[in-house]
Amino acid sequence: MPRVKVESPPQFLFSMERTVGISDVNYAKHLDSVAMVNILHEARLQFLASLGFTEGNIYGLGMVVTDLAIDYRSESFANDKLIIDVGVSDFNRYGFDIGLQVTNSASGSVVCSAKFGIVLFDFDLHQISQIPALFKSLLGHDDAKVA
Repeated sequence: MPRVKVESPPQFLFSMERTVGISDVNYAKHLDSVAMVNILHEARLQFLASLGFTEGNIYGLGMVVTDLAIDYRSESFANDKLIIDVGVSDFNRYGFDIGLQVTNSASGSVVCSAKFGIVLFDFDLHQISQIPALFKSLLGHDDAKVA
């Protein structure tokens, strides 16, 4: 099976810093893959918060993760300071990708690139929903760019 390749979004819209904790490392004494998923999840939530939203309320709609891909590039260890940059790409009628790049701030090496596939969901109607135009506009995308 070929390796997963994750492309970065065209631009990053948000950045946060996270220190790798002792509980984030595994028996090999490097950042655990499950801990990385939690770090990426936190970055996604902080990105939404920076826009004034939660994953449960984007103009009344919720966010559902449809897929997650992570392309690991280097190790990270306890007490490393990570920079997590977040952007968006690949819009369609019902969703888009949230792309992330995690970098070790001391070495400048990319620890991983990742992407969440996202759809917006109306939990009251229990169905996927189109992305609100106001939300696309906040993210720098207009209908002409949406497939």
